[in-house]
Amino acid sequence: MLNQQSGDIMQVIYEPKGKAREYSPLALNIYNGCDHLCKYCYVQTSMGVNQFNGVKPRKDLLKAIESDCRNNEITKQVLLSFTGDPYCNEDINIGLTRKVLEILLKYQIPVAILSKGGNRCLRDLDLFKQFDNIKVGATLTFDNNEHSKYYEPGAANPDERFETLKILHEYKIKTFVSLEPVFSEEQTLNIINMTYPFVDHFKIGKLNHYKVRKEVDWKSFLNNSVNLCLSLNKEFYIKEDLWAFNDSLDINNKYLNKDYLCLKKENLANKLF
Repeated sequence: MLNQQSGDIMQVIYEPKGKAREYSPLALNIYNGCDHLCKYCYVQTSMGVNQFNGVKPRKDLLKAIESDCRNNEITKQVLLSFTGDPYCNEDINIGLTRKVLEILLKYQIPVAILSKGGNRCLRDLDLFKQFDNIKVGATLTFDNNEHSKYYEPGAANPDERFETLKILHEYKIKTFVSLEPVFSEEQTLNIINMTYPFVDHFKIGKLNHYKVRKEVDWKSFLNNSVNLCLSLNKEFYIKEDLWAFNDSLDINNKYLNKDYLCLKKENLANKLF
């Protein structure tokens, strides 16, 4: 998993388990809690944990990250974050995410950032451009601001997230989109069509833990999303829960490989800036 030079146990950088492992081989959570207030939040709906009682920085986080990076040779991608959002509203006041990135940059740790914070991440664009290996992504569930405001009231609206991805792409930062949860096949396919010119790859899942009136036809969605990405010549990964509905598609196994979309230094032609 890790090439540990000193034999120390990692304190805060860890290997995710289960469904989370489909996003990254390693991860790091910056905050406890979240202020995006998403109605479909998996922590809230599947674990019975109230994530919405304020955002708190993890205790002694920077010291622990410094120790993890100094004592271990970390060559696999580290995702920020699974619990909470690195660019939650409160990070504007606390500013912890930038300090985390400064340490990861010091050791040139491969980083992926997933956020619904929209243009809040652009304040760290100067740091992004100094990494050898980084990608910045957005979770996109809806193609319109009205639905987003209802289901994810504290997050940046979709229009802002689209524009942020476009700006990152213009600065040659690798971008990605997480298409999960999926409430509507039509909206999700429309998101792909709207964003593919400035998004490098898509992670495609389904809807779990949250009940809706009208269930998506997952077989249809799987077929149409795969065929759309192939037609657009876009990199993508199909999550295991969605792939379970396949009975006819024959695609390259790379699209089912958990680490297919993780950046690897050895085949990066991208010191892009």
